[in-house]
Amino acid sequence: MKRLFYITNDLDDAQLISDEVHQEGIDDYHFYVLSRDAQGIKTHHLRGCPKLEKTSILAASRRTLLLTALVLLIVTASLATFTDIFAAFKFLPVVLILLLGGVSLFIIKTTSRSFDSYFADLFNQHLDAGKVVIVIDVSKKHAHEVEAIMNQHAKAKFIADSSNFNSPIPKKPC
Repeated sequence: MKRLFYITNDLDDAQLISDEVHQEGIDDYHFYVLSRDAQGIKTHHLRGCPKLEKTSILAASRRTLLLTALVLLIVTASLATFTDIFAAFKFLPVVLILLLGGVSLFIIKTTSRSFDSYFADLFNQHLDAGKVVIVIDVSKKHAHEVEAIMNQHAKAKFIADSSNFNSPIPKKPC
């Protein structure tokens, strides 16, 4: 999945964009709006939230934690299967794996936290200025179609994109 982030001036634009991307097959679980105007989100019948902190659209920390655990599992299984290191040294492999895992986890968590923090700061800056942030999850092969729709809107401005394994947009609005 590819996650596209756009800003626009108001919720009227967001509703118009929502209608157009829905016509292209993007459902509510792949379209999300962030705006400080909680009542406006409801009156425009948009899925969204006034607070970025209450959403799960920034999920680099969770993904990297899972990725680190998977890598450590593969390394451990490979060492156990293809070497006799566990037979030769009883505790050294465990200590090395724990040390490697701890250092890797620290580096990856720090990096992912920086990634999430960058996006959070960027979005909060626009939200505090009264803008509306639009989040659209789309398959990579359909991303160009959605980008073409968004390019037709003069008030919509592309601000960022990221990749996702799936769509962690919250199931329920705030």
